[in-house]
Amino acid sequence: MYRKITISSIKLAAIVASTLMVAHRAAAATVPFTETFNANSANWFDSPGTTPLAWNVFGGPDGSPFASTNLNFVNFAANDTPVLFRAQDEFGSSGGAFVGNWVTDGVNGFSASVRHDAGVPLNFFVRFAGPANFPGANNIFFIPVPSGTWTELTAALPNPNLVYEGPFTYNQVFSNIGHVQIGISVPQGLAGVDAPFSFDIDNVHIVPEPTSLALLAIGACVIGRRVASRRLGLA
Repeated sequence: MYRKITISSIKLAAIVASTLMVAHRAAAATVPFTETFNANSANWFDSPGTTPLAWNVFGGPDGSPFASTNLNFVNFAANDTPVLFRAQDEFGSSGGAFVGNWVTDGVNGFSASVRHDAGVPLNFFVRFAGPANFPGANNIFFIPVPSGTWTELTAALPNPNLVYEGPFTYNQVFSNIGHVQIGISVPQGLAGVDAPFSFDIDNVHIVPEPTSLALLAIGACVIGRRVASRRLGLA
């Protein structure tokens, strides 16, 4: 659920976020990283943040395991934006792989595969926020996700679709990521509908900037050559 944010609350939250930012500077995201949910739901939680996602052994985009949750629209109005999937530092989601300074860690892309059975196309968003759930920024995916089909959502970082929750900059938000939350915008036709719908997620991915990828490739190549040389007695 979302509350109204006043100027005073923004200032207070900014102070809290700045304090927590100092406390969490040691954290570093794992880049690149893909959460495949191969063993379990990886401590990702549902919309209220009270229950881990369900784990499914097969049926993902490539037939592999995936995670899922249900949401009933009975208490939601049109254009409400409920979060469906929560990866947060306090839950230990994905072993903390998403927690850290995405600016210095070189994260320049985010993607995830999603699926739903709502019967109509839905617009998804992903919200990035600090460990205190503030400051935050939302990336809106403007291509509706059809019902019953796995769809990959992708976002370059930074990008013009980011909407900041207050007077913050990209660096202020992404220098201390603690929460990654994926949700939808409730369409008019489903507002207030008393029925549970299923939402699935898989292959949540963060990638480094191209230069970092190149360095990783070079490093892997060098290590591979050294290992091969040692096996051949050349080093």
